[in-house]
Amino acid sequence: MLTPTHIVVVVLVAMLLRLDKNEWFVAVLFGIVIDADHLFALPRYVSANGWSAVLNQSWDDSSGLPWKSWFHYPVAAIVVGHLSLGWRFALPLAFWSIHLGMDGLQRVLGDLNVVGESALLLGASAGIVFLTYSDWSLMSGRTGLRAYADHVASSSRARLSSLRGIV
Repeated sequence: MLTPTHIVVVVLVAMLLRLDKNEWFVAVLFGIVIDADHLFALPRYVSANGWSAVLNQSWDDSSGLPWKSWFHYPVAAIVVGHLSLGWRFALPLAFWSIHLGMDGLQRVLGDLNVVGESALLLGASAGIVFLTYSDWSLMSGRTGLRAYADHVASSSRARLSSLRGIV
């Protein structure tokens, strides 16, 4: 699956679990950053196939060389499981499993991958909006999508204007 889909699903699950900042770090590390290993195969892939091939659905360059580390295969459960035990919570194993499950879903869907990934991305995005709306509604005592959209717009403007001094 594409990185934006991994990001949105990890954010949704982390919001559902109400993680603290340390747990968010673990969720992002094992749910998203695990894909950084693809960057090591990028130069070889681009030299063999060109930059336009990076946007292809599959990065199979037919060279037989791996472009995924062993963290993308079930055998890595040995390491991730021990990390989960060492940290006394199952978050590394849970978010690593979510990542592998999404990648496995991509392989299973085959030609329907674009539709499946789009549905997953849209559904997870809708879940994030629903959760943030619910939290806002409980905290503010207000309801209505228009009021919520006004709140998001004003808070976004405030955050962006605070960046002016930094940038």
